[in-house]
This record gives sequence, C-alpha cells and structure tokens, in this order.
Amino acid sequence: MSRLQEHIDVNAPAQKVWDQLHRIEEYSSFMDGVRRASAHGGDRARLDVRTSGGEQALEAVLSDRADEQTIAWQTQGSPELQGTLSVRSLDNDHSQVQVRMEYDPQTIQNTFGGPKGMAQVHAIERTVRGDLEHFRDLVEREKG
Repeated sequence: MSRLQEHIDVNAPAQKVWDQLHRIEEYSSFMDGVRRASAHGGDRARLDVRTSGGEQALEAVLSDRADEQTIAWQTQGSPELQGTLSVRSLDNDHSQVQVRMEYDPQTIQNTFGGPKGMAQVHAIERTVRGDLEHFRDLVEREKG
C-alpha cells in the first residue's frame, strides 16, 4: 500500500470549507475524472469516474467526525481506497485542508489506466494536488 498526504491553505474560514466538503454533488467540479457524484443514506457517496475502460461507479462509506472536522472514507469493492479529508482553522479567515489516502498503485493503474510503477504514484500525487487547488479556487470564488 502507498500512502499519500497533501494539504493546501484556503483563504476562507474553516466552517465554510467544512460545509463545502459536505456538498458531495459538487465533487465533479473540482475532482479530476469524477463525472457525477451523489450522497445517499447519510453515510454513503457514489462517484461515477472515468476509467481506462469507460466509466465506473465507486461506492464509498463516509464517517463524519464533525468534532474533529474530519471525513473518513473507504470505497466498497474495487479499487480499494481509503483516506480522510480534514479541515483545520489557521485563524478566523484562513484554514487548511488535508487529504490522506492509502491505495495500491497497481490496482489504480489497472482500474484507471495511466503510467506504471513509480510514475503512477507521481501521477496520483499530481492529481490530488490539482484537485486540492481546484477545491481551494471553488471555495475562494464563493467567498463573497
């Protein structure tokens, strides 16, 4: 298993960022490869993602730890992915979003295509970094 940890500072209060993370239906606006996203049952999400074979639905179980401002998630089925999204207040108007995830690079390559070996790990890191930047831009645009 490979582990990834990335974070980004956001020019918005932590509560605003936390609220945006709960708008699962908007994940497709900042997550590369996500075509549609929806929440159901209060603790589940479905993400329709582009894969090397077309499109695949990923089901995830969510655990909302509001007291820590952390959402833990784990996919059901293949590929097996798990991680957390956390929000930390830096001050009244600034916060930090942190992503942690565990995954098998070979399984990701088999499911989604792309490079092999260490190149796949770097591609995943670039994708997550890009998704965080898009998320930050989304939150900051809606700041007004």
